[in-house]
Amino acid sequence: MELEELARKYALKNAVEHDGECNTNAVMGQIFAEGEFEDKGKVGRAAGKVSAEINQMSLEDQKEEIEAYEFEEKEHEHDPIPDLDVDEDEDVVLRFAPNPNGPPHVGHARGMVINGELKQKYDGKLILRFDDTDPVTKRPLKTKEYDAYEMLEEDYEWLGYEIDEIRYSSKNFDEYIRVAEKLIEMKKAYVCQCSQEDGQKYRKEGEACPHRHQGTEENLDLWNQMKNEGLDEGSATLKIKTDMQHKNPAVRDFVAFRIIEDPDHPITGDEYRVWPMLDFQGAVEDYLMGTTHIFRGKDLRASKERQKYIYEYLDWEYPEVRHWGNIKISGFNAPVSGSKLSEMIENGELEGWDDPRAPTLRALKKRGFKPEAIKEFFTEMGVTENDVEASVDSLEKANTRVIDEEADRAFFVRDPAKLEVSEVPEDLKAEIPVHPEFPERGNRKHELEIEDGKIEIFIEDKDISDGFFRLKGLCNIEIEDGEAEFRPGDHKEALENDAEFIHWVPINSEEAIVRMPSGKDIEGLVEPIKIELDEVVQFERFGFARKDSENIFYFTHG
Repeated sequence: MELEELARKYALKNAVEHDGECNTNAVMGQIFAEGEFEDKGKVGRAAGKVSAEINQMSLEDQKEEIEAYEFEEKEHEHDPIPDLDVDEDEDVVLRFAPNPNGPPHVGHARGMVINGELKQKYDGKLILRFDDTDPVTKRPLKTKEYDAYEMLEEDYEWLGYEIDEIRYSSKNFDEYIRVAEKLIEMKKAYVCQCSQEDGQKYRKEGEACPHRHQGTEENLDLWNQMKNEGLDEGSATLKIKTDMQHKNPAVRDFVAFRIIEDPDHPITGDEYRVWPMLDFQGAVEDYLMGTTHIFRGKDLRASKERQKYIYEYLDWEYPEVRHWGNIKISGFNAPVSGSKLSEMIENGELEGWDDPRAPTLRALKKRGFKPEAIKEFFTEMGVTENDVEASVDSLEKANTRVIDEEADRAFFVRDPAKLEVSEVPEDLKAEIPVHPEFPERGNRKHELEIEDGKIEIFIEDKDISDGFFRLKGLCNIEIEDGEAEFRPGDHKEALENDAEFIHWVPINSEEAIVRMPSGKDIEGLVEPIKIELDEVVQFERFGFARKDSENIFYFTHG
């Protein structure tokens, strides 16, 4: 079967299994499961092109077309979580290593999910490591109001993964310094006093700087000056010797330590003056932790090349590393960037890290997203180096699959307008299914006060127009010039007469506010039924919403 035809086959299968929308990476995974393809980029392009076409089709058309394909029944479906080349009794040690400058957002979630799923698949050890050794550009967030260390741990556990160990990189400075001094003594590291501009020039041209050939004693003396205020911030760095002819200039003699005066770090304060760069700190940490497998973005490919020099010099075994492509998730009302979100919170543009506009996990949780949906969304992406563009709509569809059955139904009327219905029979009762697909859950029942054959209810102001309507779960009515009159018949008769089905609430309904992801508040009335705090309900003709407090709901999605 030709590549594009194979892509179409699996795109249709994935779409039908997921309410009409296929995931490009899932399609690619199915294609690769069929055999070896040398040109992975070609596979990615074919899967992306075909997936876009399939997603434009209706679910009915997808189901019709898929009948033309045959699928082998397999005992096990394709597992998007990668297989590791390990023996049955071999330990698997994984780590998720965020910078704690804010709580996790959707950009972090892929790493959280993949590492969490691998831990479960291989009964491995999962370490949450805080890479908190940059007090300048990515300063750790630890204040009375917000503690990113705690938020990262809480949100990881909310996803449903057990963390086996928590490590603070900033608490291991003495070990980093010990390793640095050993490398100096081995003549594999040196103190460089070039300006930043000169250092870049030498690296670009592949030439050694004048300090590269300093003796060990001179380097140790300069290193001690770096540690003990003998050299100013910005005047010197400690560099690791690599290959000045390496094809990637970023790998040539890279900086391992820099001077930071007055770091005022939330964990170490001002105790240390020399600070490790991420590649050095991460290399030492992974060795100390016994990390066996690293999963991270392809933008960190150079990190592997740099760190392998340290491992080779010290005769350490480097972990297995796999990369994934960049991911861009559109549709949020705030940027997927911890630093930018922090600025928006400081400026008052966002109310906090759980503001419904934010793409953070705690904002999604507050809106009513379930961890199972987030895990499904990122698990389906798998681990591929192809870049991924996705919409929050896909995440919402995954969440709908999780919450639709469990979410009871309710009526919420925004912009309420009072409507009097006349000619109402004395025995009129309101009985509305709690969930239309689960009759065993019963009905929502409302006692209506009937006086002189009239009742008063609220409907949405936009629904007041001339015509024949069905008040869901109550009765048929005819509206003319803003006045409504009861009409006999049930919902079947309403369907036969092309009536519009509209929702309503009793006169004794309660005021409520629904906070939207756009930041807008929608005021209205919610029918007087018991909705528990933290419960997600579906407001019919409106969308899913989570009850946050007595009269405040957060909109989940449509």
